[in-house]
Formats: sequence, structure tokens, C-alpha cells
Amino acid sequence: MSLIYFSSSSSLAETFARHIAAQCESFLETECIAPSFSEELSQQNIRANIEPSDAFIIVINNDSTTEVSAYNLIDNERIRFEIISAMNLDIIIVPVLIDDAKLPEKGNVPGALKKLLDCNSFRLRSDYWSEDLERLLEHLEEELGFINEVRQKLAESVEVNYQRLANFDGKKSEQDEVDLESSDSLHVRKVIEAETIFLQKARGIGDVNAEKNALSTLGLAYTRLGQTRKAIHYFEEQLKIAQNHESSEEVCSLLANLGDAHAVSGNIVQAKSFYDEQRFLAESKNLPAYVGSSYNGLGYVYVKQKKIEQAIECYLKALANYRELEDHEKQLELLVGIGLNYRKLDQWEKTLEFCSQALDAAKYLENRKEEVQLRVDLAETYCKLNKIDLAGSQLKLAEESLKTIQEPWSAPLSRRVEQLRTSQKF
Repeated sequence: MSLIYFSSSSSLAETFARHIAAQCESFLETECIAPSFSEELSQQNIRANIEPSDAFIIVINNDSTTEVSAYNLIDNERIRFEIISAMNLDIIIVPVLIDDAKLPEKGNVPGALKKLLDCNSFRLRSDYWSEDLERLLEHLEEELGFINEVRQKLAESVEVNYQRLANFDGKKSEQDEVDLESSDSLHVRKVIEAETIFLQKARGIGDVNAEKNALSTLGLAYTRLGQTRKAIHYFEEQLKIAQNHESSEEVCSLLANLGDAHAVSGNIVQAKSFYDEQRFLAESKNLPAYVGSSYNGLGYVYVKQKKIEQAIECYLKALANYRELEDHEKQLELLVGIGLNYRKLDQWEKTLEFCSQALDAAKYLENRKEEVQLRVDLAETYCKLNKIDLAGSQLKLAEESLKTIQEPWSAPLSRRVEQLRTSQKF
């Protein structure tokens, strides 16, 4: 479950923050931390709350009692510490402006906070609260979904690296058998301490393979903690070794890791550079799985740059590769993504085409939860195409699937279904 930390510029902003947090918990199924504005928190407590978080949301409203309310944000030492802490941890930062609230001008803030002004901010207007909040929730859902996807992908190789954690002679204690992916942050830090020692030993005796393994586990461990800057450092060190030994598959994997890590940290340009390098190498060495991976990464980059047509082109190329490999899980993932991106372009016939293909893939994999999600997507699409009867049929089939797996509607789906039923009177 994702974790979101909320901060407020005033006691009134805190009220808004708690309302937004409640919506996030309900519709995104996240956990939220929203300390009271008046509560005195130590830097240690603030850091402890922010460190495990996936996103940091600061809610800002105008203070009618002063004409310089825009600058109260940077005059508040606690808020400044929260923002800087989030930046240092590469956590997503989202300023939320209530009504006519403003951020300070870039020239009037300390250097560390200038990055705050470059973050993607959202305005919630009292008169259009539901619509504005919907856009914010959609943005958070996309960002948190990507982060979780990257973490899962990076964690796939953790267990392999973890098996050689204890000693160079291959002996492991019972404690060393713990799966790093499911470990808590304290255990991961112990792993980091141990791996740092192994790295020093490996370099001391010139054991390149041991050095590479230690770098890999350190990179993955810091990814597990959400500290992507440190993860990037170790992945880059590992990449140098792999490139020197001309291990093409390993280099492709590391280029993908680096692309993902930079994408999570918001450095989209650098992420694209790594994905492009991965694509060139994978194509030259005829490694179709990594070709598909690179196009998948490039698709995400173009989505973030609002170049949806180019994103779809990349996703289609990735889909072709995974079809050749008969990787049905990746096909399903890409078909869903392509359909949703056509939806962003309001190209409803194309949305219908790819969501229908995705539904077939979900049924083939017997992925009931994805099947239900796709049927709701199709119901919305049919409504856009004014095919109301077909929309109603998809909702009924979705309900039947839920009964089969004996699960209730999730909060986000429940909201979408209720909106459909209200608007179309199903």
C-alpha cells in the first residue's frame, strides 16, 4: 500500500488536507499521514514519517490576515524542513493550491526550495471542487502506480542477489535467507550495512563478480527504501563493470533500472537517454525482451512529456516484441496502457479496440480483477460512443465476475460505476 504525507500552510489548509487525505484513502486505497498544523514535531519525527512515504503533498491557502501570505510558506521552518527532506529522498512532491493561493516567485525563495516551484501543482477551487479533485486523484494514481510497478520490477532480481549475501565462501545463516523484498526498512538497512562491508572486501581482493553483486544489492536495497539517488549511484557503478565485461543482457537490465530510477525521481530527460541506450544495444544484440522493455520505458517518458501519440507508438512496438515472446502478462499490461492513452486523446473507437483486446488477454490469464476493471473501462467507452445497451451489459458482466471471486467493488471502481449509473440511469 502506498503512503502519502500531507503538510499544511495553515490551520485552515489542514482542514483541506485532511479532506483530500480521506479521499486518497477511499479512492486510491492509500495510507495517509497528516500531522496537525499546530502540533510541534521534531525534525526526527518528521523525517521518520516522510522517509517511508511515496508522495508528499503540501496544501497551501491564502491567509487573509496578511498581504504576504505567499511567503509564509518559506518563513515556516517546519514546512521548509519537510520540503527539503522530501526532495532529498526523491519523493514525489505535489503542491495543492486552494482557490487563489499562490506560490512565491522563484527569485524570492532559498535555493533548495526553487525545485518546489518546478513541481506539478494542482489548484482546487471551491466552486469546482469535485472536478479539480478528480484530476489530482488521477495524477496521484498514475504516479503511485508507476512507482509500485518499478519497485516490483526492480525487486524481481533481489532474491537472486540476496542468496550470496552472508559470505564469499557461500555459507549462509538462517537470517540470510530472508527475502529482501518483503523485509521492513530496519532489516533493509542492516542489509545495506552488510553489503557495504562486502563491497569493500570485494574491492580489496579484486573480486569483480563479488563487487558487482554487492553493487547490485545495494542499488536494489536503496530502491526498496525509495532513495533513488543512492540507488542510481550503485547501478551506475555496476553498469561500468558490466560494460567492461561486455555482458549485453546485464547491461540492458541495468540501463532499464537506471531509466526507471531516473523516471521515478522526475529526471525524464535522463531516463529517456538510458532507455534509448538500452534499445540500441538490445536491437544490435537481438535481445527482444529488452527491446520491448526499452520501448515500454520510452512510452512512459512520452506520456510524462504529454506526447501521447509518440507514447502509443512506443507501446505498440513493445507489444509486438512481447507477442513474439508470448509473454501474455506484459501483453495485458501494454494493451491496457494503450487503451487508456487512446482514451486521453478521446479516440474512443481505438480505446474500444485495445480495451477489448486487453479483456481477451485478462480472460486468457484468468485475471478476474483486471477483467472487472476492463469491463468498467469498456462500459465508459460504450457510453462515449452512445452505445448505452452495450455499456449496461458490461457493467452486469463485471458484477457477475465480482460475485464469482466473492469480492466487493474497490473504492475507485465503485465511484466510477456509481457515476455511470447516475449519468445513464442504469
